[in-house]
Amino acid sequence: MAAAPNAFSAHLEKWIVQQTKDSIFFVNISPNLDFKSKLEDLMEKAKTVPVGERAEALNPKGKCATGSVVEVRTREIIILSSAHLMEHVYTVSKPLSVRLAKTYFHTDVLCDHYEVSFSRPGQHTHTKRKYASATIIGIDCEQDLLLISVPRVNLKNLDSDCSVSHPPLTFSSVLPVQLDECIMLSWPPLQHRTVVKGSICHISRALYDLVKKVDNPIGYGMRLLQVTIASENGSSGAPLLDGRGKVIGILHGGSGGPFSYFVKLRHIIPFLTKHGIVARQG
Repeated sequence: MAAAPNAFSAHLEKWIVQQTKDSIFFVNISPNLDFKSKLEDLMEKAKTVPVGERAEALNPKGKCATGSVVEVRTREIIILSSAHLMEHVYTVSKPLSVRLAKTYFHTDVLCDHYEVSFSRPGQHTHTKRKYASATIIGIDCEQDLLLISVPRVNLKNLDSDCSVSHPPLTFSSVLPVQLDECIMLSWPPLQHRTVVKGSICHISRALYDLVKKVDNPIGYGMRLLQVTIASENGSSGAPLLDGRGKVIGILHGGSGGPFSYFVKLRHIIPFLTKHGIVARQG
């Protein structure tokens, strides 16, 4: 017999996660070491990474983030994520172009359905994850936004093509206000479907009020949603969802404390429009 509902059952939050999970992707961006000298030149120009740490910045394993589907086309799926996986080679005043981003970096993704099959108890046939090759098609170094295209034929579910839908998320037409409850669904490394719940504590926090200039060498200057939600490496780019399951921001980052900071829709929607994406709003 099922347990009786109670105040901690979180039925609405569970429903939102079920509606959203198929749209979440794991994103990995790694340096194309065929262009190692070019990447070193970009790091020298950007000067955002100390000289002694630049070799680690070119680690072939790369860096990871969370992405979410914003458009589905006949042959490709478009994913929104964070640009700062590559911030060691750019600043706001010296941005990285799409052409260089897709030339100097490899982009690979996993969909939710692949991870479910790969992690299924008793699944021993596949011992290493097989990532789907993708391409960077848009970048905004000032607002920390990234747009990725993955051919649908590249998405697998172990040995077969992934036939499950990856629906685009809907962006909220209602602006958030302080104390609104919200949830974030992210995918840090090996932590598939990580869900956290919090509330809006400030709707327009200036980044320059949060960090000293020396701690912001990239020169980000946007105003962010401040939320009482914990985050960690690999959560960047994750969607923040309101009580209707609509996106109200994507994760820029946290400071290791109780707050995380999200890029607002005022930056996201124009970025998508610029790249020919008609954002679903509701």
